[in-house]
Amino acid sequence: MGHSVEEYLATLDAWWDVVLQTARCPHCHGRCRRQQTRDRAAWDDGDHAQRLLVLRLRCPACGRTQTVLPDFLTPYRRYRTPVREAVVTGAASAPPCDARTARRWIAVFRAGVTAAIAQVTALVLDALAVSRQESAFLRGAPRGAAGLRHVQQIAARHGLAPPSSCLLGWVNQVTAPHLRWAL
Repeated sequence: MGHSVEEYLATLDAWWDVVLQTARCPHCHGRCRRQQTRDRAAWDDGDHAQRLLVLRLRCPACGRTQTVLPDFLTPYRRYRTPVREAVVTGAASAPPCDARTARRWIAVFRAGVTAAIAQVTALVLDALAVSRQESAFLRGAPRGAAGLRHVQQIAARHGLAPPSSCLLGWVNQVTAPHLRWAL
């Protein structure tokens, strides 16, 4: 679904066609239709945002709508996912945001990483026939960002982890209740 802004913009029309052919409602599993497009900002730093169009779908059966976001955007978040991940993992030399925002991102990540690992691990174990060694690792409750990255690698080896631009984007994709490996 576009791992970078450039890739998203280059393949926008073809990607939307694929989404419209395969999109299902996360609530009633009916076939969704295109409702509209919406302007969305993708922030790289505190001073620069790139404006993008994102697709909005509507289910005619239950009337619910959903916004389909590329991998580098997270619902309700201003900054692109790779930017947030660089701050959380310490890869960014200077955060693009103020210090309070960076501390909040780190605190939220630390609080949610255990729950995310448990949810992703359960999804991987349910969906895959993993080897004994992989199963033992997954049942051993991997910890931290390194453990989550390893779970992503196991899922990728079995074809259930689309190549994502970053770890947080993949977790958001997997744990979002409306995606569940579908779109």
